[in-house]
Amino acid sequence: MSGYRVHFAGIGGIGMSAIALVLHRRGWQVSGCDLKLNALTQRLQQQGIRVEVGHDPAHVRGCDVFVYTAAVHEDNPELMEARRLGVRLLRRSQALGMLLEGHRGIAITGTHGKTTTTAMVAAILEAAGVDPQVLIGGEVRRYGGNVRLGAGEYVVVEACEAYDSFLDLHPTVAVITNVEAEHLDYYRTEERMMCSYQQFVSQVDPTGFVVTWGDDWRSLEVCRHSRARVVTFGFGEYVEYVSIPGAEDGRFHLEAYGRRLGAIHLRVPGRHNMLNATAAAAAGLELGFPFDVVREGLERFEGVQRRTEFIGSAGGVTIFDDYGHHPTEIEATLSTLRSRLKGRLVVAFQPHLYSRTRDFLHQFAESLAKGCDALVLVDIYPAREEPIPGISSARLAEEVRRVKSDLPVALAETPEQAVDVLIRMVWEGDTVLTLGAGELDRTAKLLLEELESRETA
Repeated sequence: MSGYRVHFAGIGGIGMSAIALVLHRRGWQVSGCDLKLNALTQRLQQQGIRVEVGHDPAHVRGCDVFVYTAAVHEDNPELMEARRLGVRLLRRSQALGMLLEGHRGIAITGTHGKTTTTAMVAAILEAAGVDPQVLIGGEVRRYGGNVRLGAGEYVVVEACEAYDSFLDLHPTVAVITNVEAEHLDYYRTEERMMCSYQQFVSQVDPTGFVVTWGDDWRSLEVCRHSRARVVTFGFGEYVEYVSIPGAEDGRFHLEAYGRRLGAIHLRVPGRHNMLNATAAAAAGLELGFPFDVVREGLERFEGVQRRTEFIGSAGGVTIFDDYGHHPTEIEATLSTLRSRLKGRLVVAFQPHLYSRTRDFLHQFAESLAKGCDALVLVDIYPAREEPIPGISSARLAEEVRRVKSDLPVALAETPEQAVDVLIRMVWEGDTVLTLGAGELDRTAKLLLEELESRETA
């Protein structure tokens, strides 16, 4: 379908920009718009893609396909014009599904670890020399962005489970990192969410396979009626691919079907990353790549931005940033950092979504209270939501104090104000972690700048 013209409404999003780049590489005429420009839109413009600010019906005229995100409402002037003109309409997830057509699609989904595992699978395919196309929901250091414009037969995608988005995909291979209650603002119940996972698994090509976490009953349950072969990974003895942690953080031994294959030494720390790597290794080995290639890809992997990302050190304070926005992710990140530290761990956390804060209020409080030595809570990042009465960062602070009454807890309205609070809170020898799916990566960078300026003053 090269030569077709496609317009993206909301092209500055991380998922939309990746699809736009791949279609541009495949020969499509690509344009897009967003409410404001950012680093992603600048990258698109550098590749020759026209990006406009604002929504205008004129942008749609002459298009064959119109791609839009959930943030584009029915009264959007471009969407209304596309409907009037009879332009083919695709949601972002439908456009992503279209990219898998005619290729060997590998889709990675799950509640936690999707982005890292997707990047690890891609690293294995790169080490195998098969030149994959890769679309990821995070910035990968070796790509300098969120997309790899390969020319091979494999297309590797991060498959988001929110809002049933992954149901627009029909991959050859699926990897399920884990399954836990999430996005209950949409699914309402865990049972409804698991039904969607089951539907996704049923859409995997019967000639392909599904890799799932064998230590987790939910991850096994959603694969119960899979038409494709199911392969398990984990730490337990009853899985096909077993991760055996070594003496050093990041080092583990891999067993496959009862046979010890060898050691893998990751550059990214934590037991959760060993699991991610074991899932990726299982996918690579089941695809037929040798263990040495799998090991090479994983050991080259340097990580993904905002996944326990080192930001810098100044004034005796070390700063990390992480995207974790679910209690389980937070617990894993804090545990991993804590095991490597001698001083205090000071956390700045911005809850993401009012509904998620409401649904997991007590779990958030438990994870944060037990995992850090001081805490700054920033006002909730609302994304697409309206406020929910009684749900706020101040309410979360009350819950944290109930769990651990002597924990220093402060509040900040904005990421910038969080910097001022942290400056007064931190001591020499502390480690600061900014945490959340909102805007606190900005806090981390501003804090580093402020500490550096005080060093040189």
